[in-house]
Parts: sequence; C-alpha cells; structure tokens
Amino acid sequence: MRYRENREQTAELLRMVLPMMSRHAAGFHPVSYAVWYEYAAGTNSTLQSAIDTLIAKGQKLDDDAIHELFDRHVATRDIESSLRLRARIQKVVEEVTEAASQASDEVGRYNDGLGVYQDRLQGSASREAIAELVLGLMVDTSRVLGTTGDLKSNLQHSAEEVRRLRSELESAAGQAQLDPLTGLLNRRGLEQQVTGAHPSGLPAGAILSIEIDQFGTIVNKYGNVMGDRVLAAVAEQLLSAAPGEGALPARDRASFFLLWLPGAAPLAAAAIVERVRRGVAGCRIRRQDAEQSVEPVNVTIGVTTVVAGEALSTALARAIDAVRS
Repeated sequence: MRYRENREQTAELLRMVLPMMSRHAAGFHPVSYAVWYEYAAGTNSTLQSAIDTLIAKGQKLDDDAIHELFDRHVATRDIESSLRLRARIQKVVEEVTEAASQASDEVGRYNDGLGVYQDRLQGSASREAIAELVLGLMVDTSRVLGTTGDLKSNLQHSAEEVRRLRSELESAAGQAQLDPLTGLLNRRGLEQQVTGAHPSGLPAGAILSIEIDQFGTIVNKYGNVMGDRVLAAVAEQLLSAAPGEGALPARDRASFFLLWLPGAAPLAAAAIVERVRRGVAGCRIRRQDAEQSVEPVNVTIGVTTVVAGEALSTALARAIDAVRS
C-alpha cells in the first residue's frame, strides 16, 4: 500500500492515532497502527464504516478484531489495486492490437494500390501521366510510413507502460501476501501460494501450528516493542527450521504461526517440531535501550498430517484445532 501524506501530515495523524489506539485493547503494533492510520486519514471509507459500526456497539477492538479489519479492509486494497492494474494491462494490449490491425489494413490497401499503379503505368505513355502516378505513389507511401511510424511509437510507449504496470502489480501482490511485522507470508499469502502450486489438491505432507505461550503476559510485562521482538524471533526460527524447497512458514495472526511442510512424513514433522521448540526456547531477546531481556519463550506446537488430494482449508482447520486441543 502506498501513502501520499507528507511529513507534517503524518505527524498530525500520529497525534490523532495514538489516543484512538489507547482507547482499545489491541497492542501498539504495525498492523494496529496501519488500521488506525487509515481510519484517521479518512482515505478508506469501508474501513471507517466498519470501525464506526463496532464502536457504536460499544466494542473494544482487541488484536483479533484489528487483524480482521486489516485483512478485510487494508490488505485487500492491494488486491483491488492488482485487479485494476491487470485491467489496465489488458486495455493496453487491446490498444496495441487495434493499432496493429489498423496498420495491417493500411499496408494491405497500399499493396492493392501498388497493383493499380502498375497497371496504370503500363497503359500510360505521356510524361505528365507518369508524373501524376509517381506523385500519387509518393503520397500513399508517405501515408503508410506515417502509419507504421505511429505503430512503432505506440508499441514503444505501450511496452514501457506494461513494464511499469507489471512492476506495480508485483509490488501490490507481494504486499497483500506478507505480514508487515515479520516479513513472513500472512494467512492469505500462504493460501494463495499453496493453492497456486497445487490447484488440484494438496500433496501428502504436514502442517505445524505454532502458538506463543502466554504472549499476552509477555506484552504486559515487557511492553509491545519486546512483544514484537518475540514475534520476529519466532519467525526467524521458523525460517531456519523450514526444510528444503516448498516449505512455507506464515503468520496467521497475533501470536499464531503456521508451517506448511509438503512431503513431510510424520517422523520428519516431529523432528522439525523439536527443532522449532528448542530454537525458540534458546532465543535471548533483549531491548537495545535497556539492560532487560525476556525470560525464555515457549511455544505450543500442533501437528496435522495432510492426506494427498485434500483441500487446504480442511487441513488448516485441523491444524488450528491441533494446537488448541
């Protein structure tokens, strides 16, 4: 997502956003700030309407509510941008096709005209008649050269525009799939990546569901900055533990993570569980501005075996139940 406010405007929005955030139960993290920033800026009417409705009901927005608002009304804006960019690319292609068709018609008419000139030249003896035919041929040639020149210019311009649109499209698609705090895929990104790679159903494998134990207590004791560091540390452990090509770690929401392991047998999945658990427990997370570190962090990990051909939504639902049971 791209914001247009200048430094002074963003500073004013910051002064507006912090009191709004403090009146609710969600943490002061990047997702929460993004939601309230767009609400305060007045640039996202659907988000404003959703928040106003919840506030009118007397609801205090917690982390789950904030993440849902972000997924529904902020992240999807990038998807909508992607759709608009795709439509613009399609329009550019159609414009180029039309220009090429017109140029082809013009060249066809010119070719037909050459045959007419040839016939007339063969039947003309006077210098005046020949000069008239040559002049007509020169005019027609100039017209065709102009048409093909315009086509070349249009093609160059269109190629540049398509390159720019593709760059914006890749940026928008990437932002919509990533968790802004950890850099991992978000839930939507995981679903899109996995289903895109396996449109006919999942291969056999496993999904790990990872939840940070007592994360709310950690945030209350050490603050939101340290809470974010804990989340980032867990994300790093998942990245280092993910084996081989195809394994995808993701942050679902709040303190909950997922790890997709295509082709992983139960024993291999169990070994990765222990690797993640030991890695997280061994992390030492410290504040940079104070001699303070978080006590050892623990995680609860659930494992679900994926049957070949089943739907991702079914496997994910089972994975979430596994960590909570």
